[in-house]
Amino acid sequence: MKKIYKNLSLSLIAAIVAGTAFSCSTNNSLIPLEPEQTIEAQESTMGFLSARTFVETGNTIIKVFYSNKRTITNLNELGMDVWMVKPEYVIGQVPQEVMDRLKKTNIKFELLSPKEGFSVQNKFDPAYKTYETMLADLRDVASKHSGIAKLHDFGDTWEKTKGVANRDLWVMQITGKGDGSKKPGIVFFGNHHARELVTVEIPLRLIHHLLENYGKDADITNLVDNTEIWIAPMVNPDGHTLAEKGDNWRKNKDDNKLVASSARMGVDLNRNYGHQWNTGGSSNDTGSETYHGPAAFSEPETQATRDLMKSHTNLKIMMSYHSFSNLILWPWGWSDGPSPDAAKFNTIGKKLGANSGYKPEQASQLYVASGITDDYAYGVLKMLSFTTEIGSWGDGFDPPYSKVDKFWKENLPNALYLIKLAGDPNAAFGPDIDKVTKASENNFKITFNQKYENNAAKVEYFVGKPGKAGTGTAVNVDKAGTFMLNVNAKANDGTLFVRAQSTDGKWGPVTAASLK
Repeated sequence: MKKIYKNLSLSLIAAIVAGTAFSCSTNNSLIPLEPEQTIEAQESTMGFLSARTFVETGNTIIKVFYSNKRTITNLNELGMDVWMVKPEYVIGQVPQEVMDRLKKTNIKFELLSPKEGFSVQNKFDPAYKTYETMLADLRDVASKHSGIAKLHDFGDTWEKTKGVANRDLWVMQITGKGDGSKKPGIVFFGNHHARELVTVEIPLRLIHHLLENYGKDADITNLVDNTEIWIAPMVNPDGHTLAEKGDNWRKNKDDNKLVASSARMGVDLNRNYGHQWNTGGSSNDTGSETYHGPAAFSEPETQATRDLMKSHTNLKIMMSYHSFSNLILWPWGWSDGPSPDAAKFNTIGKKLGANSGYKPEQASQLYVASGITDDYAYGVLKMLSFTTEIGSWGDGFDPPYSKVDKFWKENLPNALYLIKLAGDPNAAFGPDIDKVTKASENNFKITFNQKYENNAAKVEYFVGKPGKAGTGTAVNVDKAGTFMLNVNAKANDGTLFVRAQSTDGKWGPVTAASLK
């Protein structure tokens, strides 16, 4: 019979855990924690777990204490599914064999599950997209905006390759008039990890936002006309079908029988990419949530994303959406060392962090992980690549759909900013104009991004078509906050293009507004 611990209060969970929470001493004997210590720990760390049902899954949620960051990498390699990283501890789940190994170590840890073998059952809010409703939505919006959007099947899932199911990987191509391959490109990916539900919704909303505002919003129109944008909302459709049932499932659905007859199901797609594959922070155990697969690009899903990126040599930037932790991450993940473009990553990453309210850092500052999408896209294809971890510990992998509006508000500015940078990533070193609005017949209000310092010295503007930096009509700026720009709108028609130059001479990206 399936055992369920449903709607347990924090105090009750703490009371249950009080008898089973422990740490290991230097002689490997178990030392029980005092009940009051356990209750305090539970109340401060339960997060989204307090609103979930615990069921018997064979996995156990634990809090592991560490003093050296290398411990986190070791835990990943051991087979722990790390969910949250704090300065002195991590929280995640482990299968029983990992739990048994941990008991034989000197690592201090506590149970957050009511007992061993119990983990949370996720909730799938019916407002979230399933694979089928996502595909229907993509087909519908593509047909409504066929002049600038085209839906492509760019690969098969593992189950389709085995004749078990009929699911494909889908990507929306968005661009205005002209040959998209001759424009700078950007690609967005969602849902490498099945249970991370919001990571499907953000790319879908971005598709709708771009298509539905084209021809209405001058800045959006400029971005679409001058960029080739690729958006794939669901990289892991097979795994997502399990998440739709409420399973706390991360990997794809490869049965791994080519590895061993006793192997467990699933490969972590975000440990299966071919740059520095299996060099740390992933597991050799098929039962682990971070199992990296038998070889780099062993999975049809990662093969498809690789081939999509490789086949479009105009791609300059990649963004992959994950949840949770409210983070902006960039390469390297496999190494603590800085990348050759560390200054550029830091500059862009800090702006993305300021816009969203998320913490920006190199991925390995969280913990070392190899075989990840970012490292491949940057290390092999030379794309500036980022990961956004959406939501907090309180949100978990499956927050109520009502939270999506908040997440969308946090992430839309960053998506649009990255599309702007695709044409000239070095523009990140210059000032950022947040918006240009018409205040009166000939006066336009220029507002700089107020979430970080811009140090603008001047702006330049163009009417009708933007030119190279430094060739427009220049106006000095006294303060990079808000100021009025006078343009003879009556004598001109069409679009106003504005960019700013910093006090050290660096130009920022272009922002567009209608003269009408």
